[in-house]
Amino acid sequence: MSHFKLIFLALLSSLVLLCEPVQAEDKEADDQNISDFFKASKYKLFSINPSGTAVAFIEPKEATYDLIIYDLKRGTMDDPITFERQQLQVQHKNKIMSWETHHNKIYELKWLSDSFLSLKQHSNGRFHRYVLVEFADRSQQPNPAFRLSYISQNGYWVDTLPNQTNKAIFARYEHSDDYDYYIDLFKLDLTEKISESNFRRKLRLNKTGPKLHNWVFDSKGWRLAGTRTVDDVTELFARTGSKPKKYRYKSVWESKKGDVLKVVGGNAEKLLLLTNHNSDKINLRTFDIESQQFAEVVFEHPFYDLTAAIRHPETKDIIGVSFIEKGMAKQVYFSDDYNALTTRLSKSTKIEGVYAVDMDKSGNNIIFVADDSANPGQTYYYNRTTDSFSHLIDLYPWLSNKSLSKTKLLRLEAEDGVTLEAFLTLPSTKNPPLVVIPHGGPIGVSDSRHYSGNIQVLVDAGFATLQVNYRGSAGYGKAFKQQGLQQWGRLIEDDIEQALSFAKDNYEVNANQVCIVGGSYGGYSALYSVIRSPQLYKCAASFAGVTDLALRFQRSDAQRDGMMRALTEIMGDPKTQQDELFKYSPLYQFKGITKPVFIAHGTDDNNVDIEHSYRLHFALKDHGIKHKWMVMDDVGHGFSDPDDAAVYYNALIEFLSTHLEEEQPVLNH
Repeated sequence: MSHFKLIFLALLSSLVLLCEPVQAEDKEADDQNISDFFKASKYKLFSINPSGTAVAFIEPKEATYDLIIYDLKRGTMDDPITFERQQLQVQHKNKIMSWETHHNKIYELKWLSDSFLSLKQHSNGRFHRYVLVEFADRSQQPNPAFRLSYISQNGYWVDTLPNQTNKAIFARYEHSDDYDYYIDLFKLDLTEKISESNFRRKLRLNKTGPKLHNWVFDSKGWRLAGTRTVDDVTELFARTGSKPKKYRYKSVWESKKGDVLKVVGGNAEKLLLLTNHNSDKINLRTFDIESQQFAEVVFEHPFYDLTAAIRHPETKDIIGVSFIEKGMAKQVYFSDDYNALTTRLSKSTKIEGVYAVDMDKSGNNIIFVADDSANPGQTYYYNRTTDSFSHLIDLYPWLSNKSLSKTKLLRLEAEDGVTLEAFLTLPSTKNPPLVVIPHGGPIGVSDSRHYSGNIQVLVDAGFATLQVNYRGSAGYGKAFKQQGLQQWGRLIEDDIEQALSFAKDNYEVNANQVCIVGGSYGGYSALYSVIRSPQLYKCAASFAGVTDLALRFQRSDAQRDGMMRALTEIMGDPKTQQDELFKYSPLYQFKGITKPVFIAHGTDDNNVDIEHSYRLHFALKDHGIKHKWMVMDDVGHGFSDPDDAAVYYNALIEFLSTHLEEEQPVLNH
């Protein structure tokens, strides 16, 4: 089971200075307090072992990381296992050897059995290796002995085979000239030393049959079905044959171009799939293998796409589904027994978002996370034997003394009748100035009502914030997403402005003191909004914003067929719609910028090149249009370092305070 970590790209600042660059390294954050909002959680990647006796999680540190085991039976922590940095000699494609320091960031933690724990290490932005930690019997004593081994193959664990102790199925990525990649499957005995020889081609589980992107296994450890996607068309393969030696896998169905199709479970007669075939929303449906037809809908939300299916660790049955509802991650189980648990925990903690992140083999010991906009995250352990919850650990302990604000849900109807959702967060002041923050993307991304440092840092400074899930945002169905295509500066901004009008009419905010800020597409939206609707905003700020739509097509990676198709679908065809790309680019309409703007960009941005901001900066400078300008060295398309975020947000808050001048009285509590 997984929790959806919703990534929000919105970062900005502003002041009307004549264009002298301000280097980020020349400024130190005046208020170290700001960086606290942007620190990653102190602990992450919680996993419970199959017997439900221990929880493992990671504590990342600057130079190391600790693997922590919490003994659920004893109620104690084992001594942490610390992994140090490493220096390894590597050979590059040009045969030159060099030394690299490996920071060993962990991107996956998973119990493969009670004795084996797997950690997936990344280093310097790429896969490094898997670390296997083998423990002695922990039932005899705390802090059991352990030993380490390593797997250098890039891939992922497909199945932990609960009925075959200490064996697991590993999927290794393989290059394909036809469709990017496929996976080869290997059953590994974890008790034996795993080496390159374990991944010989003759040992593959899929020696025969199709080359697929994904496979699903049944409870006995046999392949059940799989899919592959080529040119946005997904092909479904299902098993035929009455016994393992006679199993064959044949193509049984193809999706329409762009439709979602993901097999998540089932049996030899019927598969369970997440799909939006002949439906606006992604739902959970059965597929009859013999007739090769979709059958009944098992679960469909009337307003939102499903995002995942919840699979029982032992039986492999689908026991529930996940989705984002009203901006909050939610799980619905097909058993009221499980549903009651989330309700109980939410009521007792007074935290709106409660969801399970892992359960043991029996399903009777479950790890929950509880969080919302004002509660950054707490973990709890539920034990069915005692029918009780126990608090495990807080994920952001340094925020415990901060007064965070709850985010309100706004639902409104656009002029064409489409329902929009927006999120308003208010500070403890009367009639506060308002900052509108369009999210990045713009297609397939959404804002939420979970904790966001980008929001809380501005609310803490006295600003109300408004986020809008405009047309194109993820989670609201096929039509809603498609309506945002090629609507840069048009329908998307119409939605933002209608939500702004709704907020000003229905909530206590200062309607005359509004700025718009954002990152990536949000930065584009901020800049273009003050060009198209200057009467609505006092100022705008763009971090890593797109300023020249045509320039997006000139990147080297944009020349790949898949990338070119995606950019054309999202933005427009540079061959036939060039005039529109120019018309809706802030760079070519820069003379319409009559409000104070702040333009900031990182030098290491590999998504939106800093050239976008440089071009607009020089155009404004050459025409004497005052603006604030910031280059952030060694910063990419977002902030991985809290101190960099603090530098930027100090500048942003200063900019907003300058142009949203009115002081606000503090409310009486």
